[in-house]
Parts: sequence; structure tokens; C-alpha cells
Amino acid sequence: MTNNERVFIVGGTGNVGSHTVRSLIAKNIPVTLYARSPEKVNALFSGNELVKTLQGDYNDLSPLKEGLKGHTRLFLVITDYIRFSQLKETIATYAYEAGVKQIVDISSLSVSFPWRSNMNGNMHRLAEEAILNIPNRGYVVALRPGKFMSNLMVFEVPHDDVVASLTDPDVLEGWISPNDIGDVAAVILTEDIEKHKDAVYELNGDAVTPAQRIDIFSRAVGRPFTFKKISAVERYNTLMKFGHLPHHMAFALSTSLATINSVLPNVTDGLEILLGRKPETLEQYIFDNKNHFK
Repeated sequence: MTNNERVFIVGGTGNVGSHTVRSLIAKNIPVTLYARSPEKVNALFSGNELVKTLQGDYNDLSPLKEGLKGHTRLFLVITDYIRFSQLKETIATYAYEAGVKQIVDISSLSVSFPWRSNMNGNMHRLAEEAILNIPNRGYVVALRPGKFMSNLMVFEVPHDDVVASLTDPDVLEGWISPNDIGDVAAVILTEDIEKHKDAVYELNGDAVTPAQRIDIFSRAVGRPFTFKKISAVERYNTLMKFGHLPHHMAFALSTSLATINSVLPNVTDGLEILLGRKPETLEQYIFDNKNHFK
């Protein structure tokens, strides 16, 4: 990456996006964040001079369309699950028209689920296809993470020291650290565009059973945790209580599939190639955030 390049960031204040930004500015790469709240951006990145904020939202993308000019690369993560593929296609189109040569898109492992078997996977698949089908486009690198470890801080947080799971205690489940996703994105955004071209990278950093999770929590926090198997209905109701997930997302995250093992227990060994180090384990993540569980 040349010193005069600047990376445009959509979704830079969430778990993955903020880590991507920190990784980029640690490499002295200037970034522009498209965000609703400049105050939040300043608070997250301590007013770093490498971070420029362009205020705007998804309802009016005209500031984004103009602001993309002069940027060579785009980091793209969208959390609007109603207009998901539409927003990704529109933003990507504006980016290519503005001269962006590479987009790093945060997709999902569920893209590879059987066709329309899961609406979360279908949503991400439609978005990937929409970008790939843009005429005269630049490159797009799809990052496909599995289940975020940061879910343990939100809707999978243990209540009353109880680890609740849809699976039996001895079933392996795949996990990925948002820190690793952010670091992979930053690596790609700073390496030769021709190296990665239209690459697809699946990202699963660890595989852990609920029983192993109980042991990790117990050691990290210093008191015993227990296990409870919950039903799809219980998980669905929990997700819907948060109020920001539509039905199709909550349903997809709560239910099993007849056609595939949706807990995705396989670790992707290519992560170490991309990161230049071992991926973060679930144990590391929980220990680093143990104060959240006390």
C-alpha cells in the first residue's frame, strides 16, 4: 500500500470495524469513517489525526457517494438486516464509480449453507452476488466469519453463572474473535490489491464445547459456572427481546438445519497464514474480558 492511499470505512464503530480502524492507524494508514456520530468516533479513537469522520447515515447516502472520491479501498460491514443486500450493492457501486480498487466485505460462513435453507445465509449470499455482478467493478474480498466471540458479551452472556446453549455440553462449536476479523481485514487493506484479487476467506479461529466454556468461565472469573440446555424457542425469545433483530435473523440464529451442521465446528487453518500468528482462542478472549462477566 502506498503512503498516499486512504481507506474508507463503513461500519467502523462496532466490534470488528473499530478493531480494523485501530489496526490500520497502528500502521500509520489514514482512514475516513462514515458514521452518524462524530462524537462517538472521537471517543473511540481519541481524536487520532489519522481518523477523519464523514457524518451520515443509510437513509441518505449522498454524503458517502461524494466522500468516497479520493479513496482506493473500502472496508464494508452493514448491520441493517432489512436493507442489507441493497445497501451493500449501492455502496459498492458508488465506491467503484469513485475509483475504489478493493472492497473488503464482512460476509458470513452461512453463505455456504444450502440455497435458501437459512435466511441469514441467503441475505449474505445475495449481498455477495450483488457486488460481484456490478459491471466494470474493482476487486471484492469476502471475509466469512463464523460465530463471534463477542456474542458472549451480548445475547449469549451467562446469567447467574449459567452457560446456556442450544447444543449438548459435549458438542464442538466454532468461534471467531472480532479482533482477528479486524486484523485480517487490516492486513488485506494494506497488502497488494493484486495479491488477494476476489478472494474468499472463511474465518473460524477456535472450536469449543459448552462444557469447555463452563470450565473457561469458572477459571477466568474464579467461581463455578453451570450448564443449561435451552430450546430454540427460548433463544428466539431472548433475541427478539433485544429489539434490534428482525424475525428472520432471530429465527436463523436460534434454529438448527436439517441439511448442514450449523454450529460450524471446523477451525480454518488459513487464518494463521493471513494473520501471521495463531488466531485468538475463546479462552484468551474470555480471560481478556473477564471483568465483563464478574
